[in-house]
Amino acid sequence: MTIKENIQELQDRLKYSGFGETLNKELEKQVKAKKSDFELNMSKEVGDKKLDYGLHFRKSDEGRYYYNGFDAKLSTPEGKEQSQRFYNNQGVSAKEALNLLEGRAVFKSLFNKEGERYNAWLQLDLGSKDEKGQHPVTQYHQNYGFKLEDAVQKLPLNNMGSPDQLDLLLYSLKKGNRHEVDIIGNDSRFLLEANPKYKTMNVYNVEGKRLKISDLNAAQDQVKAEAKKIPEAQRKSKGVKV
Repeated sequence: MTIKENIQELQDRLKYSGFGETLNKELEKQVKAKKSDFELNMSKEVGDKKLDYGLHFRKSDEGRYYYNGFDAKLSTPEGKEQSQRFYNNQGVSAKEALNLLEGRAVFKSLFNKEGERYNAWLQLDLGSKDEKGQHPVTQYHQNYGFKLEDAVQKLPLNNMGSPDQLDLLLYSLKKGNRHEVDIIGNDSRFLLEANPKYKTMNVYNVEGKRLKISDLNAAQDQVKAEAKKIPEAQRKSKGVKV
């Protein structure tokens, strides 16, 4: 592999991982400098929070550079910080790192020691750290019993009539996003996130307050009850003599 091909491969990898193309020139510069290893840094604002990334690269004995993963640090205006190193074989993207550092779970396709592929939800234990300063990663294996689509379909969601709309919602939730949805019987918008640990969904209002799913289902039952009354009223009005 030529240096040019190596650089292009790394640039494609960064783009695929959600870091865009802003680091391309510096990446090319560092590879051509032939250092044994180097780090590229970038920052971004996420609302009122700041996210810092440190991307790691190392040269093999054959002279080829590899992307080894990145460090991510999330800082709040109050001065609180959460950080973690994500390795290349975990396949975590820049956006997924943010979601993990905010406590949400991300669905990934991984490989075991025997090289066999399996699926699992990953979630950081933000309440503890190991001897390396890393948050332990909890895996909820595909056999754990959490089925995202089943959990979603238990909710009284509006505008989920087409497969495309449902697929988009499931894709977003697997990335660890809080996805905005409509709830039947409510005029407001709500935020939905996956909770594989408890095999359910978390629902929040737009201010971030968590809501009970039972309350949402009760609102849907009220709408259904009101809908049943309409035909009856219409029939009665037709029978009234003026």
